[in-house]
Amino acid sequence: MSTISRSKKDQMISEALARTHDPKTSWEAAEKVDTNKLESLVLRVLKDFGNVGGTNDELLSYLYDTQIWKQYTAIMPKESSITPRYKQLINKGLVYRDGTTRKGSMGRSQIVNFIVKEQKKS
Repeated sequence: MSTISRSKKDQMISEALARTHDPKTSWEAAEKVDTNKLESLVLRVLKDFGNVGGTNDELLSYLYDTQIWKQYTAIMPKESSITPRYKQLINKGLVYRDGTTRKGSMGRSQIVNFIVKEQKKS
């Protein structure tokens, strides 16, 4: 397996979309992902879910059922493209987790993600 050689400085980049030891193809794919559109899509769905929040399975089912993804991207995003968006949105303070879980489609517990409510400015 061929990997991209990365300097120590590159390894410290916190917003990297691929790990330093990932193959070159992973880095190339990561560069083509429009994370802004995918983050906006995840936020839109979580907003639609309201106070009940949503698991990854629920979000993906919602995308499939409503076809809302067509407003953001040309093809239905894969789970592997959606899953990393939660961490990015949490880091930006737009999404949070409070420890709530629900059973997913495979019967395993999944973390529920919630959208952060906007604070009213005084």
